[in-house]
Amino acid sequence: MRPGLDVHASAALDRLTRWAATALRAPVAIISLASADEQRIASVAGPRAQAGTAKVRALCERVVATSALHAIDDPTADPGDHGPAALVGAPLIDSTGHVLGCFCVVDTLPRHWSSHDTDLVKELAISASTELELHVARAMAERETRWSDGQQAVLELIAARAPLTQTLTKLLQAAEAHAPGMLASILLLERGRGRGTLRYGAGPSLPRAFHCAIDGLRVAEGWGICGTAAFRREPVVVLDIAEDPLTVQFVDLARTYGVRAGWSTPILSSNREVLGTFALYYGRDRLPKPSDEFIIDRSIHLARLAIEQCRDAQALRRSATQARALAREQTALQRVATSVAAETNPAILFTRVAQQVSLLLRAECGYALRFVGEDEYRVIGAWGRPGARILSVGAVGQQMPDGLGVELRRGLTAKRRSVEKGTHPFDYGHRIGAPIVVGGRPWGMVVAMRDRSGAFPPEDEKRIARFAQLASVAVANGDTRERLATQALTDPLTGLFNRRAFDQRLAEETNRALRHGRELSMIIVDVDHFKTINDRFGHATGDLVLVNLARSLEAVMRQGDLLARVGGDEMAMILGDCPPSQAADVAERMRRAIDEASPLAQRHGTTLSIGVAGLAPGCSEKDLLRHADQALYRAKAEGRNRVVSYDEDMAEGLAAEHPLAAS
Repeated sequence: MRPGLDVHASAALDRLTRWAATALRAPVAIISLASADEQRIASVAGPRAQAGTAKVRALCERVVATSALHAIDDPTADPGDHGPAALVGAPLIDSTGHVLGCFCVVDTLPRHWSSHDTDLVKELAISASTELELHVARAMAERETRWSDGQQAVLELIAARAPLTQTLTKLLQAAEAHAPGMLASILLLERGRGRGTLRYGAGPSLPRAFHCAIDGLRVAEGWGICGTAAFRREPVVVLDIAEDPLTVQFVDLARTYGVRAGWSTPILSSNREVLGTFALYYGRDRLPKPSDEFIIDRSIHLARLAIEQCRDAQALRRSATQARALAREQTALQRVATSVAAETNPAILFTRVAQQVSLLLRAECGYALRFVGEDEYRVIGAWGRPGARILSVGAVGQQMPDGLGVELRRGLTAKRRSVEKGTHPFDYGHRIGAPIVVGGRPWGMVVAMRDRSGAFPPEDEKRIARFAQLASVAVANGDTRERLATQALTDPLTGLFNRRAFDQRLAEETNRALRHGRELSMIIVDVDHFKTINDRFGHATGDLVLVNLARSLEAVMRQGDLLARVGGDEMAMILGDCPPSQAADVAERMRRAIDEASPLAQRHGTTLSIGVAGLAPGCSEKDLLRHADQALYRAKAEGRNRVVSYDEDMAEGLAAEHPLAAS
């Protein structure tokens, strides 16, 4: 496997270079990937020594620099030196227009590259670019999974009240795993003279000597990226530590440990006090990307929660009077944090948030609300004491112009408000709330209300803000889980469901149909002569045909049915509560939609062979799949471009079993 590529991408690129060398009768084919500093070889078919010659490197650099195909014919080359005499290269360009590298074919003999040769190299470059983008998508999905798992582990440590260093170390390890090449550290603010000093908090990948050198850093302008960030209370980005005036006194330290770029962001408490700094270091100059900002935002969110919990625990030991209140708060936070880490049902989770904040603050009722539009909210979690007046989950309310929610929509801190009874929809005299912030913007709010205990004290703002922070993590984690689940069940080319989703749905629908005596039908669609389309127009065109076919079939399918890509050029549909005769009508509409006037038929002569079958009593999903596949084979045997429905007269041995039915 090549460095930086997974086994799937390595194998795919090797197939492309071997095919290129064979098709063009050339001894060498190369895929070279471009980075900021160098060209590195991802795949070579033929002698590897040819890939590293100055002539080949120069051609690859030229192709990458111009984003265009270049060919070199050298009739003066000496055939006896076995070096490159003729070269042709095409750029690898991703869907955003970024040049990834070069697909190069080398011949050791003088030759003239024909238009057919250059067109073939272009098509192979497109295929290689697609494989590289799929590799990136797989890597991103894997990192998202590791990041989500790492966050859950951190939440569990917070819930268990683990030592702060252990929690922060786990947090930084999760962040570094999501962004390879990044070294992260957290420094904690220690109050003292001036604005205080920064002490070591955690930094699992940085050398201990590095931490010792910056331990005790002053919070002041010009004291490195961390001291300056804590002083300014805003992020500081330094691309070259050796050249920036903020880091002049740390040049030797950075050089010793191979650090060049550094970014530091202050960790602010729920009431906007500096708790410490979150810093990232890189071995080369590098600007923050959106993915880095995502990591910073989420990591600071969890670090703030862990640090505040730790400091509250310290206060607990100092004050016996405050101990009981803090113990209740820690218990409530622990319950919510445990739910955030384990609960996937948002209704249960947000109701738990509303319940725990109400009990902790001695409120009569509590809510988790989501902002809707400019001036509305929806109840996503609600809890009330016996006899309390509450809105039900799902209810939508209108935001009052002078209401608490208006302030929470505009800011990022908790607020309190007391009003006259009967002047607001919630009809409680005292209320307190904190915004649920996702992606740096208010997404919703956690609110508690009461009458009998009087106004909420100022310290309750800090308490409710912690519940809102946990709710923010829950929303973000839910989005990540939903995105990963969607990716796992979706075909990346067509956007249809994939074979895994198809098999799951087929088993569910078959069990339901047999249990309740309902109809169930299946349609299998196969593109006629699809190999000819690939051979004649290229695989990129073949992929485009499949994408357009998917959109055309979706346009005529019934609402609620499932359409999936189950093979290379095969798509299958599950039709619940549908007899085979009605399914055959749907299949015929699909066939006509492609055959009569579609661009697919006009440009590429695309037609469809379709098999239809219904679930018979006592049959399994495998029987239904096999019957539909046999009907498809009969459609192909009878001349293609037709719909055939399965009947009992079809011979079981009509043909060798199709891969779809055999799997």
